[in-house]
Amino acid sequence: MRMMTLMLAGLLLASVSAGYAAQGQGKSDAPVQKQVQTAKVTDPVCGMQIDPAKAAGKSDYNGKTYYFCSDRCKKTFDANPEAVLNKDSKKK
Repeated sequence: MRMMTLMLAGLLLASVSAGYAAQGQGKSDAPVQKQVQTAKVTDPVCGMQIDPAKAAGKSDYNGKTYYFCSDRCKKTFDANPEAVLNKDSKKK
């Protein structure tokens, strides 16, 4: 008899647990952290590939945002953006 009672209690517990799981009741309310992959951008001064979210600085120039790996690169750009942006065309 005791064995039968334990089996019935186990079945009851299993069905209650299944019901909670089916309703989403057993899920945690903790926020899920997703890894968001961002496209890397090129620092216009040194050419380094950087994640915009981790950039040391950024500057807006002619309607475009430029990101920098360091404060030094940002200062170089801010001093003369045209010279930095046109340096590639001078090499050709």
